[in-house]
Amino acid sequence: MTLRLPPLSIWHGTGANTCAFGEILSYWKLYDTLTFLVDLGIYHPTLRVFLDPAERERELLFKTDISRKRFVVSRTILKRILQAILQTGNAADVVLIRRDDGRILVQGYPGMYISLSYSGSSIAVTVGKRKLGSDIEGVRPVNIEKIKSSPLFTDEYCRNGKESIHHFFQVWTLVEAYAKLHDSNPYPYLLWKELPRDAHFVSYCINNSSIFSLAFGMDEGKNALLWLDTAGVEISS
Repeated sequence: MTLRLPPLSIWHGTGANTCAFGEILSYWKLYDTLTFLVDLGIYHPTLRVFLDPAERERELLFKTDISRKRFVVSRTILKRILQAILQTGNAADVVLIRRDDGRILVQGYPGMYISLSYSGSSIAVTVGKRKLGSDIEGVRPVNIEKIKSSPLFTDEYCRNGKESIHHFFQVWTLVEAYAKLHDSNPYPYLLWKELPRDAHFVSYCINNSSIFSLAFGMDEGKNALLWLDTAGVEISS
């Protein structure tokens, strides 16, 4: 049986899909969901200025340097994005709430939905007008044999090796995105024989180096994937 997957759209970063902070609101008026890609290389200790006291305490709980940097960059970028969308005076005034299940909420804006995902130095920040889930994974060698026992990965691509790595990461990101959509653990879904039909899925192959997937409810709306241009922008202002 061949697993039915959404098309894997090819995405390459160009000027046409690069967005500056000043353009975010215009995109928000046109789309229901926006995903912004940034690189961890923009990290600087001064970005902590946007963290509130609770976030600064949480940063210290991460055991690895890369996890701490991902936390600081993702929260800073998210607040700058929300500042543009919500037209608040200062990004530091945007208050984020993290529920016990990991979902991030925006205080005072119950209709704003957030999903964050990381892989290597890649960070994907997704904001939407309806509930969603997202996941990004860098394409890298994996041992396909170890996951062939899962019905979701029992596919002709895995059997004959054709595009097996891309197939694996597309399926995995779709499962992770669906789990985030429902604020649940992804592992039980690996026992399913096909992707759930109560959601819409979208997948992108980014610069042939990462796979990114989104999961929505039945009213998926319009989505856009953008590279967030931070060049020449004073992040800490």
